[in-house]
Amino acid sequence: MYLFCAYVIILYNIFCISTGKNYAKENVCQELKAIGIEKVTVLYSQRFPNGTFQEVNCVADEMTKLAEKCCKDDASPDCYDKGATEISEKSCGKDSPFSKHPGIEQCCTLQGQERKRCLASLRYSADELPSLLEPINEEICTEFTKFKVFPWYVYEFARRHRNIPASFVLNATQNHVRMAERCCRPAVKNSCFLQEVIQSSKNFLRFLSNVCNNQVNFKSFKFGLSAYYGNLLGLSFEKASAISARFQSGLEKCCLQPQPERIIQELTSFQKVLCSESKLDAMSEDFRKCCIKPALDTLPCVDDLKRQPRQSADVANPVSSKICEEAQPHGIVRYLFLIGVNHASISLPVLATVLDRIKNTVTACCSSADVTVCLTEKESKLKKTTALLSKLDDTCSWMTLVRGTSRLDLPSAENSSSMLYFQKEVQGEGGEKQTQAWVDLGTSCCSQRSPAQLCQKLTEDVIKYDDDTV
Repeated sequence: MYLFCAYVIILYNIFCISTGKNYAKENVCQELKAIGIEKVTVLYSQRFPNGTFQEVNCVADEMTKLAEKCCKDDASPDCYDKGATEISEKSCGKDSPFSKHPGIEQCCTLQGQERKRCLASLRYSADELPSLLEPINEEICTEFTKFKVFPWYVYEFARRHRNIPASFVLNATQNHVRMAERCCRPAVKNSCFLQEVIQSSKNFLRFLSNVCNNQVNFKSFKFGLSAYYGNLLGLSFEKASAISARFQSGLEKCCLQPQPERIIQELTSFQKVLCSESKLDAMSEDFRKCCIKPALDTLPCVDDLKRQPRQSADVANPVSSKICEEAQPHGIVRYLFLIGVNHASISLPVLATVLDRIKNTVTACCSSADVTVCLTEKESKLKKTTALLSKLDDTCSWMTLVRGTSRLDLPSAENSSSMLYFQKEVQGEGGEKQTQAWVDLGTSCCSQRSPAQLCQKLTEDVIKYDDDTV
């Protein structure tokens, strides 16, 4: 996963990769001033989401102290070089107080500038990052009583929202602390939290974090996004593809950028496209109500609207070899769209994961020596995957009814009605593990704002058991 550009610049300069020590000092201090020292904890919590609060706080303190020391007017030109060397040595020490980033062992076999360059360029891959669910009310109150310190909440929010600017995280942290102060004294008040959840369900931060997580983590996000707008707005393949491409282009520009202004600019621009007068007459009353809201409230509002399946009869079954022909524009993409728009109850993480599986199967056949033979051989697999998608759709539709509203937390995996439902629906030789896989997915991944990586894993688990079912 890529990190914020400003953060990368700071690290590279701190570790003296830029040529010239004076240049490094000036550039680092300028970047630090732009970001603000108070946001350093956010940046390191996002960089080390697996680290403990103490570990993240330690490395943030070290880097802050180094920056403050070396940004003084009388600081020596080699201040950063010496300080960065000391930090790199401490990072590689046996009893290092810092978070252990994957790949650090290899960096520590290097020396000098090579080691610092290696440490600065470390990245998490998507499968190494935790998918952190929002804490339950009791956990919020326990931690609030235990810590009562702002930095801990900064750490928790930042590691849950790794792809958005620090300013948004800090604003959300302040709101979260105020919520804990209201709802945790003298005891946990669930009714207070419930009201807070309802009021904050359209919160821009949660929406932005969700779409940026999907953008960063899913290769087939664009296919799922196209189908999403297709069944949400009742658009054709061409119009839905244009809308989703415009939205995704904005996400690519702003999700990993440090400037909040860039995000506001991109999403305000997209709101104008989404709510253009040419579309409003054909849209539902609820959609029009969303469009009269301020720009940054419109998108979360639209995201909460109920989608309708588009029972399309255009999906070829079996798939024709024409789907691979160059003369057939967007053949595979159109095929995925027509499958996706039929399933309106599935969250984007689940839908994107299944569509990616279908895409890989069809794409492999299009590259084979005999496309027709390959597609014929894969016909049963494609039918089975599409049938699984329908079953997932039915499951999430049922879960939405159980919850009563899509804006509240899903029932826990221990919910007896959920377990009974899946025990009844799940068939085959998977037994208890297969049932539990469905329970985990159904209770965690039916919400539109489900955790991206966790739901990708849970969907793949369900697919695996489905493959094993005879």
